[in-house]
Amino acid sequence: MIFIYKKWDSFCKQLSDKGIQSIPACEVSSAKGKYLVLKHDVETNVSTAYEMAKAEQRYGHRGSYYVQAYLLRDEKNIELLKKMQSMGHEISYHYDVLDSCKGDFEKAFLTFEANKQLFEKSGFTLKTVCQHGNPIVERVGYTSNRDFFRSEKIQLRYPEIADIMVDFKTKYLTDYGYISDAGRQFKLIFDPINNDIVNSDDKNIAFENLDKVFKAVSSSNESYIISTHPHRWQRSAIIYSLKHIFFRVIKLIAKTLARIPIVKKIMSKYYYLAKNI
Repeated sequence: MIFIYKKWDSFCKQLSDKGIQSIPACEVSSAKGKYLVLKHDVETNVSTAYEMAKAEQRYGHRGSYYVQAYLLRDEKNIELLKKMQSMGHEISYHYDVLDSCKGDFEKAFLTFEANKQLFEKSGFTLKTVCQHGNPIVERVGYTSNRDFFRSEKIQLRYPEIADIMVDFKTKYLTDYGYISDAGRQFKLIFDPINNDIVNSDDKNIAFENLDKVFKAVSSSNESYIISTHPHRWQRSAIIYSLKHIFFRVIKLIAKTLARIPIVKKIMSKYYYLAKNI
């Protein structure tokens, strides 16, 4: 599958022509009947997310964009995110505070709180959030960043915030199918809430292309969240193909080197570099 803006534009048009409109995750509690959320994890390069946001607006869709906090240190990024918010999109936090604080919950809380204030200062209110999964982090004492909002203490501190991958279903009294482009192929994820605890990859259902995703969503009475990683989408099929080859080579090298304990520790220390590929 090739991820280019033209295909996302066509997908958004197909949905609109079928009478299906995406709403932000924060509005699901007031949705009547079946709903669709177009969700995006913005890990780098806000301008690519902006391209997808414009395509969605063109066909009346409003999505949810979960942004890593470091991106708000750049005023140009904030300007683009505010434009996206003015289009009706939800701008919120794509957090990885347990990884960045090596599993220390109190430090993670202080980091999350500081970043929450940064979002609010920039004009973005956190109603729903989404954790970031770092594939090469060596974790001790916790399973993934989701454990942050799995903590009862954290949920008590932030009763107004729901985590898409932890307590969104219970707080919003809803259920949904979750389709993600993680791994550079759209898949219907089996038990997305717990797939960091139990490996259920063999139960995921892969889609050949976005047309297949559209057919699945449009022909079902079920609600869906469709998740993308905008920094991996490109204008050109050639550029995407070259980057995809680079991604596969780096992934193969990383998996091979990770078998060496000392190398795995070094890679874990520099986990944040993975977001750039």
